[in-house]
Amino acid sequence: MENIIHDLKTQRQGVSGGLPAAYKLIPIAFYVGVALSLVLSLYFYLSIREYKVKKITWEHQLSQSKTAEGKFTTSHKEILSITQKAEGLAAWLEGARPLQPVTTAIGRSMGPNSTIAELDFNRNPEIPAHTFMNLKINGGGTDQIESTLASINALNYQTYSAQQVKGANTTDFQATLIYSDRK
Repeated sequence: MENIIHDLKTQRQGVSGGLPAAYKLIPIAFYVGVALSLVLSLYFYLSIREYKVKKITWEHQLSQSKTAEGKFTTSHKEILSITQKAEGLAAWLEGARPLQPVTTAIGRSMGPNSTIAELDFNRNPEIPAHTFMNLKINGGGTDQIESTLASINALNYQTYSAQQVKGANTTDFQATLIYSDRK
């Protein structure tokens, strides 16, 4: 029986010569590609992890920088507000000049026939450079008012919104005195 089956099978010689040598490298290239893709995947995975860690540290540094910047801006605003208050106080003090030289100049400007019946100064608390003056003079008239205004102007005070009311023997003069720094 063995011979019968063997007889059915004929020898086939030279039908196929086999694969070329370059085709034998295909499975090796496949395994090398798989290994390379695994190495690259591991490299990219580690790079992403490193990026996430760096991102967290950068965000932490950014938040610290923003809080430090916020502290600096609040302290800067506080310094600016204190500076503005100090400048306002300095301007108020500059405007709040002593009125004793003005009263002395008014008293010395009175002529022999004139007397001061009433002298009143009211300072504006918001604008201390503006001082409201109310002056009543007995005798002297308009000439005495001009002499008094000349002595006030010599102290660098300007009269603003002046009003003069002349009575029988009295002269009532009202004005706002504004100091002007003339050099």
